[in-house]
Amino acid sequence: MSDDFVLQKISAFKRDKLGSIESNRVRRAGRIPAVVYGHGQEPAHISVEDTDLQNLIKNRERVFEIDLDGQVEETMLRDIQWDTFGNHILHVDLMRINASERVTVEVQVRLRGTSPGVTSGGVLEQPLHSLELDCLAHNIPDNISIRINTLEIGDSIHISDVEVPRGAKLHHPEDQVVVHVIAPKGEEEVVATEEETPEVTAE
Repeated sequence: MSDDFVLQKISAFKRDKLGSIESNRVRRAGRIPAVVYGHGQEPAHISVEDTDLQNLIKNRERVFEIDLDGQVEETMLRDIQWDTFGNHILHVDLMRINASERVTVEVQVRLRGTSPGVTSGGVLEQPLHSLELDCLAHNIPDNISIRINTLEIGDSIHISDVEVPRGAKLHHPEDQVVVHVIAPKGEEEVVATEEETPEVTAE
């Protein structure tokens, strides 16, 4: 990230009244209820323009500034609550931060390529679909990409094999499996049966 990195800024509006009825009124006005917390300060109940928030999400901006009555704070999008169909945002949680400080976040794993082991009949298993990453707030990646195009049956990718942004680190044991390819269950059962069958010697 370059030194001239500039955060996006959106306007925020204080919410004096709380509750579901008031939240629905805010949404009808084209805004999204939100709460800002962290840095040892009291949580602040605010709302932000729906279009502003949608643009941030579309551009994958997780760290941005909010302007509340002239007071500007750096925040990070921590949680989004969607409606049942995943079409409309109902509420968001924002955490106060300093964009140059380190944060710990959950980042989704994105598998790339095709495993030759799967092509030949193996089964792909992914125990970890997201990873806990420690990094600078303005360097949070959209996802962690893992290539699986060399995985044969019996091969695994562990935490120690995962590449992360420079200066970042993962909060997982290095020997923990992220993704692996196993033999089909039918083959596993045949192997197990063969191993369990006692050897019979003719008298």
